[in-house]
Amino acid sequence: MSLGFRTDIQALRGLAVSLVLLYHAGFDFFRAGFLGVDVFFVISGFLITDMVRKEVEAGRFSFINFYFRRAKRLLPAAYVTFLASAVVAPFVLNAQELQDFTRQVFGAVSFSANMVLLMQAGYFAGAADLKPLLHTWSLSIEEQYYLLLPAFLAFVPRRYWVPGGLVLFLASLGLCLGLQAYKPIATFYLLPTRGWELGVGSMVALMPALMGRIRPLLAVLFWPSVAVLAVIPVFPTGLPHPGPDALLVCLATAVVIARRHPLLERSLLSRGLARIGDVSYSLYLAHWPPFAFLKNASVAGVTPTQNLLTLLLGIVLGLLLYRFVEMPTRRWQPQPSRGFAFGTLATSCCVIGAPVAMAAGVASAGVDYAHLRRANDGFSAACVYETPFSPKAACQSAENPAVMVWGDSFAMHLVPGIAATSGSGVQQATRGNCAPALGLAPLSDVFYQRPWSEACMEFNDSVLAYLREAKSIEVVVLSSPFRQLLTPEDAKHHWRTLARVDGKLVEGEASLERASAAMRETVRALTAMGKRVVLVAPPPGSGFNIGTCVERRAQGKLVLGAPRADCDVPVDDYHRMYARTRQLLESLKGEPGVQVVSLDGLLCDASRCVSSLEGQLLYVDGAHLTHEGSVLVAQKLGFGALLNPLPAAAPR
Repeated sequence: MSLGFRTDIQALRGLAVSLVLLYHAGFDFFRAGFLGVDVFFVISGFLITDMVRKEVEAGRFSFINFYFRRAKRLLPAAYVTFLASAVVAPFVLNAQELQDFTRQVFGAVSFSANMVLLMQAGYFAGAADLKPLLHTWSLSIEEQYYLLLPAFLAFVPRRYWVPGGLVLFLASLGLCLGLQAYKPIATFYLLPTRGWELGVGSMVALMPALMGRIRPLLAVLFWPSVAVLAVIPVFPTGLPHPGPDALLVCLATAVVIARRHPLLERSLLSRGLARIGDVSYSLYLAHWPPFAFLKNASVAGVTPTQNLLTLLLGIVLGLLLYRFVEMPTRRWQPQPSRGFAFGTLATSCCVIGAPVAMAAGVASAGVDYAHLRRANDGFSAACVYETPFSPKAACQSAENPAVMVWGDSFAMHLVPGIAATSGSGVQQATRGNCAPALGLAPLSDVFYQRPWSEACMEFNDSVLAYLREAKSIEVVVLSSPFRQLLTPEDAKHHWRTLARVDGKLVEGEASLERASAAMRETVRALTAMGKRVVLVAPPPGSGFNIGTCVERRAQGKLVLGAPRADCDVPVDDYHRMYARTRQLLESLKGEPGVQVVSLDGLLCDASRCVSSLEGQLLYVDGAHLTHEGSVLVAQKLGFGALLNPLPAAAPR
């Protein structure tokens, strides 16, 4: 299979980058535009494997020349993008995101951005779309693949190329499908679970003779493959990604590459897409940082107009990058040398140091918002359980605590305040997004899939089993917004529930009735043990990032989407957002032995709920209390007296 210039491959590149750009611009029509990255993976796997295979077979492959060509092709445009982002970042990013950005630059330069971003993907970490170099995760996966592929072809005997490649492809695909439900974020970001996508392209390149023999089959599959590439990004299956959609798109891309249909060399549409494909690398690099900067400035949702203008800006920046950086460096003809290697290394060090220097240059004295808005996991991140509950020394403040805090992240953020005001010892039993509702768990197609839901139910069962034996625990504090059990739709999820009914697990819709029944079962189980139950309502919120709003206002940075100039929460918006939560908590007030505590009386008046109290910022984000805010709220509400165990009755 002769390579040369191929309009069909450039057209595929154009399709891929167009899908990604339209998806990032929020065009709902392209619900799965992210599949453009999967198309890129197949193309990259094919092109690199075909090039290295031919050079190895001809006996002229050189590792030095290979990596020299990769550096010359990829680094100049990438480094200009990173440096330009570093200049803008200190003026736009929040304090924590600016710290994260310096690590992202290191990851992008060292081809480990996917691993850096994985480490920045914790429960309380900043949203992925706030990160200016988020898109470099895919470039890092490609570069990691390029580090391994030449060694495989250079050192493995040729007769083992195809069987060895098939084994690696199937192992990666199996790992991806097997881990998707259990470790979705790691599955998304890491080479072992995404390498199969580049492997699809590699297998086409490793079997040119076979591709020639099956041309009749490829001719039959060609138009269905084109249909897959046109339809799946618009009408995806809705199953977890990477999964069936990615597999279909990758196989379809491989068929189009292998078929090399003459129509794609001359049709107006394919030639138009090929023109976009010519600038696809620069477009991909330049388009995302403006979106990330916009999302940092916006404390609520981004409007369609803002998205469209940012898309146009990204396209203009991409064209400028192509014209003034990518094209000149393509024509540049240096030779591999020590001087070139040292120059590249020195430039890389400068790029890594640029964001640190820029941040130091515009650093301002005053509040350390990165520290103030640090993750509030309670006692520590070790207390965000991913396994069934068992007591940990790091997650309790006394050997025999009298108070347990049980719930999701809205229980976690109460722990600093309860621990600071309670003199009888506190124990933490928390799992992210897992409300303390026996026999009921949230279920979604994004991250919170069936295995996660079953693990959530198992966690709650294990907490209850522990409490039966924990005689020192006299008061159990429960907290959650319960919205994942009450509201079918939010910005990222279509929520369903997994319920235990007559010993069987049954999927159903999120509803007030199911959540109320599960919570009544929970509190009655606890009071039957003689435990006193305190249900703490979530703090006021209305869907915008309160902590970000306050930080940006204080630092004089652009704020978009705040409902009030002072970043306080309009009461009507709060009541509307938490209407079902308030109904649920109201229904539990009549349960014997249960006390419901609301923050409304402390934080709200007739028109607003405050974002700061006595000069202290209360919110990490749009819903969770800071460490210091948690302590202040606990003091003001008298949690120490409220949660102290009742004195034992005097003997008669």
